[in-house]
Amino acid sequence: MIDPRARLSAMISDLERNPRVELLEATVAPPTPPADLELALRLADGRLPAGVEAFYREVGAVRLTWRHTVPELLNHNLSDQGLINLLPLRQVLGDWEGIVWHSAQDHEFRAVRPLDRFVPEACAALVPPSDSVHYHYLGEELYDTGYSFDAYLERLTASRGFWYWPQTLCRGLEDSTEVTAFRRVMPTVFPDYDDTLFHPAQH
Repeated sequence: MIDPRARLSAMISDLERNPRVELLEATVAPPTPPADLELALRLADGRLPAGVEAFYREVGAVRLTWRHTVPELLNHNLSDQGLINLLPLRQVLGDWEGIVWHSAQDHEFRAVRPLDRFVPEACAALVPPSDSVHYHYLGEELYDTGYSFDAYLERLTASRGFWYWPQTLCRGLEDSTEVTAFRRVMPTVFPDYDDTLFHPAQH
């Protein structure tokens, strides 16, 4: 994997230079403390999906917010924005009772561990024992993207966290309003947009 801090720094620099974008927030936290990594590994029974530990050894968390300024594409709401909220690993693997699941009988989403909680109601998530990243609409839907953490991170930085972009990786959501907007806006705002990255994984 390309050094994650370098990858994130390159993404932020690109946003700063882009005349079609207003960068509102860009924070890359220092590496995860060793004690937190040790605790996270214990919480994960000593096993994290490939790439996750290496990432968090370099990056503690990420918060990014930007909005595009292309007049003919503006909706004047959150759908004009990019949002990344990669949570600290200790929080990812912590207790999500009352947020993701609500009772001892609530088994459907109990394994979900929100990773990038880009909006309060939806996230990209780890779902042990799976090695792939999932998209979760809290309490309602769960989709396996089929992409490893490293492959997901590559697409995250290429998308710049555009509004609900993880839906592009989900079979069954190809024609959603959010995916349609993503494919309409991204090529205009980002001339290096590569559409081949943003499709469900081929198995």
